[in-house]
Amino acid sequence: MTTSADFCAEGLDALIEAVGSHNVYKKDSGFYEREVVQYATTSHKRSRTLPGLIIKPGNRQEIGAVLDYARLNKIGVAIRTGGHSYSGDSSCTAPNIQMDLSQTFKGRDDRTLMRSLRILRTSVSWSLAEFASYCNKNKIFVPHGQCIAVHLGGHVQTGGYGQLGRSFGLMADHVLELDIVDHTGKSRTITKQSDRDLFWAILGGSPGNYAVVTHFTLKVLLDEDYEGSTGMKCAFLYTPQKFKELLDVVVKMSDGVDPDGKPSPLAQNYDVCLNVLSSKNTYAALFPETPHELKKHLHPPGEAVTETSPPATSRAPRLIVVWVQWVQLKKTDVLDRKLWFDRLSNGCIDGYSLNYKELKPTPMSYMTSNWWILDNVREYPWPYIKSTRMSDKTDLRKTNWANWIGGLLEQVLKPEEDELFIVAQIQPFGGPNSQTVKNKGNGTSYSFRDATMIVTLDCFYKHHVRDRALKWFKDNESKVLDPKYGDFSTKDMRPLWGSFGEYDFSKIWHAYHEDQHKYDKLRKLRDLHDPDGVFTPNTFSVPHTDAGAEKIARAKEELTSQRAMASRERFSTLHTD
Repeated sequence: MTTSADFCAEGLDALIEAVGSHNVYKKDSGFYEREVVQYATTSHKRSRTLPGLIIKPGNRQEIGAVLDYARLNKIGVAIRTGGHSYSGDSSCTAPNIQMDLSQTFKGRDDRTLMRSLRILRTSVSWSLAEFASYCNKNKIFVPHGQCIAVHLGGHVQTGGYGQLGRSFGLMADHVLELDIVDHTGKSRTITKQSDRDLFWAILGGSPGNYAVVTHFTLKVLLDEDYEGSTGMKCAFLYTPQKFKELLDVVVKMSDGVDPDGKPSPLAQNYDVCLNVLSSKNTYAALFPETPHELKKHLHPPGEAVTETSPPATSRAPRLIVVWVQWVQLKKTDVLDRKLWFDRLSNGCIDGYSLNYKELKPTPMSYMTSNWWILDNVREYPWPYIKSTRMSDKTDLRKTNWANWIGGLLEQVLKPEEDELFIVAQIQPFGGPNSQTVKNKGNGTSYSFRDATMIVTLDCFYKHHVRDRALKWFKDNESKVLDPKYGDFSTKDMRPLWGSFGEYDFSKIWHAYHEDQHKYDKLRKLRDLHDPDGVFTPNTFSVPHTDAGAEKIARAKEELTSQRAMASRERFSTLHTD
């Protein structure tokens, strides 16, 4: 049953008149249950993603009306463009509300390409699938991530990490302008030059907590400038031995040594991502042959009849999938395929591996939109426990991490019950030649630019084995940084796009931002650009300063007191009459 605590009635009629009743969804009524679902819904307490209202504004003026309503009622607004946040921070709990921009800006004027100037202005409402397709059609590209259902608003504010990270940096590194609606409802365009601090805070500080971003302008890259580039996508049947072999190569690339272990910093031209998946995965849809045909591939002799074999009903067997890219940054650059490519393709499944034999030069826009993107919303339809960590190690090959993570993955991959499902991604990002590293100090606030590797572990689970998944996750978390076990990094480092675990940012800020100075600066900017708390819908936000938070709390108390007094007066008048 909907109660008065679910949403604020004050000003609601004016809001509905401004945006239209068909664009306002009240908790527990109408199509609210359809609209409230997002990526995190399956895996967190229901209350985390239950806003009092879901509102779909149609333009900037209507966004202003939503902010007016929030300011009037002293509540927060969660901004959703795609709703792909792992921890659910693009939603909130009633009486706070959610503003859904997933369809707001998809008109003819919401995407403008000036190709001769290498400039693209785009809205935040396009999905990554739509954006990648548009870029491929126009033979342009910028770095971006892999998940098709991610929308550009959240993606650019959390960085836009992806397969091109070493060669070209983050998507946000290519942003020239941001079109925003500020806390007063005013629309304006900001750049590094016009409002350096706000531009810095929006790109990497606390996504969605400084302004409503509606559009942004990118400096794009052209296919014809990188004509000799190539890549390959190789699939392997998973075995612990094959995983160890491939991981050894990837770790050497990350550590900046050659295959023989001699110092040789990885060239900027290279990007690589090592993926490991349980059986019944949907990755097979990305390869030339059909998923049905992949079921016919068996594990190596001697293993096919053991407990490590996937059930015959599997959509696909356990897989290792390697993505490798080489960019011809200069016309004089020449690929030495024997150095890394041949080592990372040795023994792959022929029908499920792309371009590994011929290494045919392939347009960058084609690779980013067809090869380095996942053609499904999520790998498994089950709830998940996720973790994403960054490493500052340059000597992982000398630690126990490779053996430790191999054993950790095998705990999920080996049993035949198929009730836990792992998706692991291991990607080198660093080294002195990495563009992500070089772009440190470029006017964005993304932390840990010097990270050498990013590892994501997603453990999907069937509902009745949640305790097993939690135990596995806790074992990982308790040992991943321990020098006796994982020894993955000297400190806890996490990217904002992969948020997990503790949901109170004030308690875990050190894992997302390097130092106290940056954190304190972001808090002061929150006071300046969100003085009423309208961009503070949940606890996963850089908090205001103590003084700023106290001011907001007093304003809420005064509003509550005023409305209580007005209610008593109405009650008294009613009974007097």
